[in-house]
Amino acid sequence: MKLTYAPFEPFEINTGQMTVLETGNFDVYQKLIMNFKNLQDDLQFSDDEYKLVETTKALHWVGDPMFVENLNKLFQVKILKQVYQIMPDETQQKLIDLTRQIKSIVSDTVYMIDLPLEVNAEIDIMKIIKFSEIEYSPTMTLGPYAIIETILKTLSELNETKIIGFMNISDYLRESEFVDLVQLVKTLDLNVLLIKFSEIQRSEIYNECRYYYIDNDFVDWRY
Repeated sequence: MKLTYAPFEPFEINTGQMTVLETGNFDVYQKLIMNFKNLQDDLQFSDDEYKLVETTKALHWVGDPMFVENLNKLFQVKILKQVYQIMPDETQQKLIDLTRQIKSIVSDTVYMIDLPLEVNAEIDIMKIIKFSEIEYSPTMTLGPYAIIETILKTLSELNETKIIGFMNISDYLRESEFVDLVQLVKTLDLNVLLIKFSEIQRSEIYNECRYYYIDNDFVDWRY
């Protein structure tokens, strides 16, 4: 995938290798954020054959991971669908049988009320899965690295093919954690873009990444 931002040459963003785009220019940084949040559309993404791809179809924008308020709210619907899709037929049948038993027990009590009431016989597997209240374990989302790791592993499990966009990650991670993160992206074979405002280019701390830097004079440096 390529990110086109005139007048610069396209920025390559490849699967399995983290891409870092830093800038010391406030206008550039603001434009990146506004476009990635789909509030402007003067940047363009294209595939390897230079066919244009809408930002919303090219990029899954996470933003600052420490301001993601609720991972359950962010991913729950997709996770429930994934659980349904991978659930074996025999497991679904067990849930159907158990639900019938529950409805039968409830019906016995309902009949004790002198009103024209009945229990709906319809059984919806998705409603049963939602009723199970699947949530992330709080202990697995403590600390910046754990949150970022959980987001990436979730998107990998959901077969995300878009570019996954973050900002400010280097503010929260130790050097060793960032090394682990680079390896995680490689292992999961994800397409990850990090953006950050920095008054100086810092290619030396991103040795294993594709690194771009746009300085305050709109000159881009590529490493």
